[in-house]
Amino acid sequence: MKIGLIGQKWLAAEVFKALHDQYEVVFVAVPSPNDRLYALATAADVPAIIYGSAGLDALAGLPVDLLICANAFVFVPDWIRQQARYSIGFHPSLLPLYRGRTSVADAIAAGERVTGGTVYHLTDDVDGGPAVFQAWCFIEDGEQAPALWRRALAPMGLKLLIKAADHLAACGFIPAEEQARL
Repeated sequence: MKIGLIGQKWLAAEVFKALHDQYEVVFVAVPSPNDRLYALATAADVPAIIYGSAGLDALAGLPVDLLICANAFVFVPDWIRQQARYSIGFHPSLLPLYRGRTSVADAIAAGERVTGGTVYHLTDDVDGGPAVFQAWCFIEDGEQAPALWRRALAPMGLKLLIKAADHLAACGFIPAEEQARL
């Protein structure tokens, strides 16, 4: 199975490590050459594309079975998603709750005691595509967004993204359930 990975930092690097030996990672795309994912990919002779301010145009003509966004913080346009059989991402909330970049802090500020993460299909709606898998965790007393991300949400994202890739390999599809509308 051919995989493309767009992302950065710990989550994307760990997804790469988990998938590289099991599947063919065709490319990675990172915002900066200083990212740990860039270093891992180049050391493994996997093409590493730096999208930074240039966008994702360099991904043209790179078809994959599965396109994964892991801590990407970049919109993936439809023409790139169409090059993949499936395009998924991880969002650190129980979608449809708390969409956007500040979702973890927003859940804490709202006084939530439980939050979670969602792997979802990428669409034109930011964080709005059909859900694939979800998991939940407690928010500890006094916990701040960075600590919650490191303790529970980033490891959760890793597990859910790997689960989705393995599901595609084993079953030939990735589940999709429309998000509830609030």
